[in-house]
Amino acid sequence: MAFTYLGDLSTTRDQVRFYLQDTVENSGPRPSDVNFSDAEIDGLLTLAGSWQRAVAAGFETLASSWRRYPDFKADGLTLSRSDIADGYAKQALEWHRRYGYGVTTAGSRAVTRQDGYSDDIDSVED
Repeated sequence: MAFTYLGDLSTTRDQVRFYLQDTVENSGPRPSDVNFSDAEIDGLLTLAGSWQRAVAAGFETLASSWRRYPDFKADGLTLSRSDIADGYAKQALEWHRRYGYGVTTAGSRAVTRQDGYSDDIDSVED
């Protein structure tokens, strides 16, 4: 698993790692201190279409990763992993609110008419 972080935010991969706080190898934000691999971040960048939306997708991945672990209580000690998951989910929503969603479904695409008969929907001039 390749891990690259230059630290100067000159690459989109660096930008994604910076905002996900995945900047130190073997001390990542996933459970057991696992980092995102370079290939995973590159995949998020490709699917999302921008580094900002890749950050949102990364936060969704982190929320999902932490949700699978139960909360734990013993002898007055509480470990609440659901709070960690909820925090990442809130971050994902905030990034999506700011920058949109990377994958557009057919039901949410803008409609462009080419016939010129609609006054309320944009038409394309050829």
